[in-house]
Amino acid sequence: MKRAVIFCSGDMDTDEVWLPEYRDALILCADGGYRHAERLGVVPDLIIGDLDSGVSQYPAGIASRIYPSEKDATDTNLCLDYAIGQGCNEVLIFGGLGGRLDHEFSHYALLLYGLRRGVKVRLVNKDNEIWMERKPFVLEPSEKKYVSFFPYGGDVEEFTVEGLKYEVESMTLRCDLVQASSNQFENSDKATVSFRDGGVLLVMRCRDPKEKLPNK
Repeated sequence: MKRAVIFCSGDMDTDEVWLPEYRDALILCADGGYRHAERLGVVPDLIIGDLDSGVSQYPAGIASRIYPSEKDATDTNLCLDYAIGQGCNEVLIFGGLGGRLDHEFSHYALLLYGLRRGVKVRLVNKDNEIWMERKPFVLEPSEKKYVSFFPYGGDVEEFTVEGLKYEVESMTLRCDLVQASSNQFENSDKATVSFRDGGVLLVMRCRDPKEKLPNK
C-alpha cells in the first residue's frame, strides 16, 4: 500500500497525530498547510496552492506548483489528484478539520472522490478519524471509543452491524434521520459492518476531547 499525507491549513494537533512512520509517505502540502509540516520539521515532496492562506511565498528548495486563486478545484483536491497520479491508494489528510467550516465540509466530498477512484482517504486529528466505505468492512477497537455511521448521498439499505454494543440487522439508514450514532465496542475485539451495494457509508471514529489519551 502506497500512502500519501496531505497537510491542510485547518486545525492540527501536530504532536499527537504525526507518527514517525509517516515520513516514508509521499508528503504534500495544500498551500498554508506547509506551516504544519514546517512546525514538525517535515520537508514536503511538493507544495500545491494559490498563496491565499497567509503564505506569501513557498520556501526555496522545495518543489511547488502555484495555481491561480480563481480555479475549479481546491488546493486539497489538487494534492489528492497528484497523490492518485503517483499511485497512492491511501491518503491521510491532516489539518482538514477545524478552521473554516466550508473548507472542512469540502473535504467530505473528497473522501468520496478518492473512494470512487480506489483510494481510501481519511480525515484525521487527535480526537477523530473519518472516512467512507462502499463495501462491507471490519472494525477493531481503538483509543477512539465511539463509532458512528451516516449515509452519504442517499439512503443506505440493509445496514447490518455485528460485534458492537448496539447491533442491527438490515436497517435502512436514512439521510434525514440520525440512527447509528455513538456506538462502541463492549465485549468483542472485532465488528463487521455490511450494507447493500450502491450505498455510501460515512464512518466516524471519535474520542471525547475531555478524555485523556492512553499512555503509549
